[in-house]
Amino acid sequence: MIKIIRIIERQPVPDEHDDCPDSIIEDETTDEVGFRELVELMRDFAYPSTSHPSGSVFEWFMSEPSQDYRTGDEIQESLHFAHENHPRAAKYWAKAMRASGFIK
Repeated sequence: MIKIIRIIERQPVPDEHDDCPDSIIEDETTDEVGFRELVELMRDFAYPSTSHPSGSVFEWFMSEPSQDYRTGDEIQESLHFAHENHPRAAKYWAKAMRASGFIK
């Protein structure tokens, strides 16, 4: 099992007082997933944090932004490697990136 962190972040709409309001972390959860589920999650989070992923545990994945139609806020979810994992889990993060097609 590999521990991952999922973060949901909300970016408020600019208003007359603040052209670029700070984003708000709405939810942060830590889960344990198996290898197959990790590969599926990486495919769902289609945007890696770097243009050429290398398999580093310091790289993360972001989802397609969505809009909260009640407030107009933009919502983005991200998937991170939990650094409380055993060091051996790092190789599975890289292998999952390869299996999901981000690394050739």
